[in-house]
Amino acid sequence: MAPTPTLDPAAVAERRRETRVRKYRGILFVANGVDAFELNDVAEFIFRQVDGRQTVQQIAEHVASAYDIPLYRALVDTGEAVAQLAAQAMLTLDR
Repeated sequence: MAPTPTLDPAAVAERRRETRVRKYRGILFVANGVDAFELNDVAEFIFRQVDGRQTVQQIAEHVASAYDIPLYRALVDTGEAVAQLAAQAMLTLDR
């Protein structure tokens, strides 16, 4: 797998209209076309924060607070999750 590019903390992510979201047996699945992805708890939390207004930095601050982790770690995790979801056409990024 190729390394995930680092996102600008000022980038704003927005869900694509085509992205379908379903919770099944306590697990959140997101799909676009024929591809579906299972999100773990942290990725689900990040995905649910994506509203087209908050920056990656702001979402990371929510993650740091919710999971009681350092902001730098939350920023890395949030950036990776958002970049992966964008690479799979689940999100768009306004850089």
